Amino acid sequence: MAHLLPEIVEQILIRLKVRDLIRCKSVSKSWHSLISDPRFIKAHLKHSYESDRNNEEIGDRRIVMSKYACFYTYQQFEVDGKLFDFHDCHLLGSSDGLVCVSPSRNEIVVVNPSIREVKTLSNPKIPKFGSLCWGFGYDASTDDYKVVLGFMKGENVTCFQVFSLRSNMWKVIGEINCTFLSRIGILCEGALHWVVYHASSKKKNVILSFNLSEEKFAEVPQPDDVSYWSRVSDHPSMRLGTINGCLCSFQYENLPNDLWMMKNYNVKQSWGIFGPERVIKYEAVHGIKRLKNYIPNQRPLCHEPWLVRSRVFLGNPIYVESLVSPHFHRRLRRRRPAEDTTRSARVYPNNVIIALYAVPRAQPSTDEGTSSGSSTRAEASGNAGPSTGARV
Repeated sequence: MAHLLPEIVEQILIRLKVRDLIRCKSVSKSWHSLISDPRFIKAHLKHSYESDRNNEEIGDRRIVMSKYACFYTYQQFEVDGKLFDFHDCHLLGSSDGLVCVSPSRNEIVVVNPSIREVKTLSNPKIPKFGSLCWGFGYDASTDDYKVVLGFMKGENVTCFQVFSLRSNMWKVIGEINCTFLSRIGILCEGALHWVVYHASSKKKNVILSFNLSEEKFAEVPQPDDVSYWSRVSDHPSMRLGTINGCLCSFQYENLPNDLWMMKNYNVKQSWGIFGPERVIKYEAVHGIKRLKNYIPNQRPLCHEPWLVRSRVFLGNPIYVESLVSPHFHRRLRRRRPAEDTTRSARVYPNNVIIALYAVPRAQPSTDEGTSSGSSTRAEASGNAGPSTGARV
């Protein structure tokens, strides 16, 4: 039987789901090397984004934090609302298939639910009490993922620090003279966005952005419309979200009414009402479980995607299945041959999560090592992904 050209094989594999690609790694050394290659991972990610964008039935694919072990009704997901600070576990953001979660106040992990890899960040230096605000996103200028964390340092003063997954360290970036009304930064156009209150500003609420590449704060212009200021921006329940890649502003308690969308980013005149008369597409909502409810190799990290026609998820992060690893910076180093590694498990305290990672083992003979290595990869691949088509 004639073999397919490598280029054709690659194009076929790019179109597969992540769970199928994990199993395909055990087919051969060449497939394992191809699927693990950063170039292939980015190509597969791009294809996944385009597939969702061209899907006429689904508007956006989002991920939410599930409060309970089950996920059947939208009332069970976390909202950045009045009781936000009373919760101990939060979903901080999502980008390119990576999801940032805070299981406790001073603990942050980045996880890829599709490939079940977890990275625990070093603890940030923050006070034991007081309000926090977060954000997570991709920095295209440095090919890096960043976690942004702010804490109240004094009255109307918030101090910010950034964690880079590539450098694997925190750094302080400065202070902002404002109080944050929203806690979770909305990722749009390479920047994170919050609703803040400036004591010295004549405006009630301000939309503050943080550019992940430049690491600078800026104010996003809002419309001058009187109805906007009286029905949206005058209220403490004003929140931000995204629709089809555009930043939107709304009063959460008044949804689906009074929803405003900025069609062209940072252009004041492009704001307009996204009225209730518009057709609302189905959104695929993935509910990520609390980490303590996750049993490795037995249950997936996400519940089955839930299709819903509702605008209550506008403030939740966009999600896409991907092969991107939270340990992606390690892959820049020279990797050991697959035959010289075995799979081991590591327990992360308080999270009850076991992450698979490669560790060196004793060098066997050439034939024995190859056979054993292939068997180990096959077993790991068989347990790596769920069998049902809808699960993540």
